[in-house]
Order: sequence, then structure tokens, then C-alpha cells
Amino acid sequence: MTIEKLPGCFASGNGTRGNQQNALAENPKERKQNLKYAIFYLITAIILFLANRVSTLETGNGNQSQSPSNLRIDLSVSRKLETRRTGSNAASAGAFVVYLRLTNQGNQSIFYPVSSGTNHPMGRIVYRIAPGAEWKPLSTPELSPSTTPGQPNVKAHPAWVEMPPGGWANGEYEDPGSPAGDHAVELEVRVGTDGKASRVLSRAYPANSN
Repeated sequence: MTIEKLPGCFASGNGTRGNQQNALAENPKERKQNLKYAIFYLITAIILFLANRVSTLETGNGNQSQSPSNLRIDLSVSRKLETRRTGSNAASAGAFVVYLRLTNQGNQSIFYPVSSGTNHPMGRIVYRIAPGAEWKPLSTPELSPSTTPGQPNVKAHPAWVEMPPGGWANGEYEDPGSPAGDHAVELEVRVGTDGKASRVLSRAYPANSN
């Protein structure tokens, strides 16, 4: 009785064992790759969570703080009339009287400077020669407090008055009407007694000396 070798059967057995060994050899690589992906996604999720948390905190703190955007400045500008020396008829002299109301629309008090003995907001007239140009202060006479109540005296130390939420204050300023261009009223305000002063501008209005 002879026993014949069956190479096909042995070859099939060896092939199956080889495939299993290859699969076992590949599994650690796949697990390592999958672990890398998991760590990457985990780190990304942590970064996104922290970024969203910081943004939420900043938004909450911002809602509690005051800013110049919470202030409202209303203007009423009228031509100043003077009597001519040669007659009794009143005629336009090119100057303007600017009436201002500053209103605190925020949720905390602000402070504004006043001239001595008044509660009028201290401010000054500024101008620009064209839209988009730099605002520049007019020199005299709008900085003189002797002609118009509430006008600032550049040599005096102003007092700072508290304006609570919902509070308002009126001011009156004289604009000579020259130079021509856009004019506005510039004010300084502070948030808190030790807050840094911020400059705020009213809306612009056209002015000329004619």
C-alpha cells in the first residue's frame, strides 16, 4: 500500500496559516493608526470646546462693560443772528449755536468733564475739510468759556460729574462757521472714576462762513 503525498492539501493549510499571520501582523498597525485618529479627534474637540468657552466668557464680560456706543449725542444746530451796526435788521453772520444733549443709554454710570460752576458737558468744536479726512479742533473762540456756558477752558482742571444710567446733560457751543466743511462736537467721557477717558464725536453737520 502506497501513500501518496497530497501537496494541494498541505499547500492549502500553509496558505491559511500565512493569511492569519499576515492579518495578525497588520492588526497592530491598524490599531496604531486608529489610535492616532482617535487622539487627533479628541484634541480637536478639546480645542473647539475651549475656544467656545473663551468666546462665551468674553461675550458675557462685554455685555457688562460700558462703551462709547452706549452714549447718545443729539444735536440741534441753528444759525446765530447778529445785529448789523449799519441797521436794525438781523442778518446771518456765518456763526452757529450748537445745542447738545448727552444721554447715557448703558447699564452703568459714566463721568464727563464740566466747566467750573456748571453741569454742562465740556466739549469742543472740531472740523474736517472733506469726508474721511482727519478731524481737527478749531482754535478760538469755541474753547473760551467766557462767551458760551459750558465751553472748556484749556488751562483749567475740569471737574468730572457722574451720569447714572438713563441720565442726560445739556450743553451749548458756539461755532464760528469757519473753516468750511463738516463740523462736530467732541466730548470726553470715562467709565468709572479711574477709567481712561475716551473721546466721542457727535454727528457731523455742514458749516460755512457765508
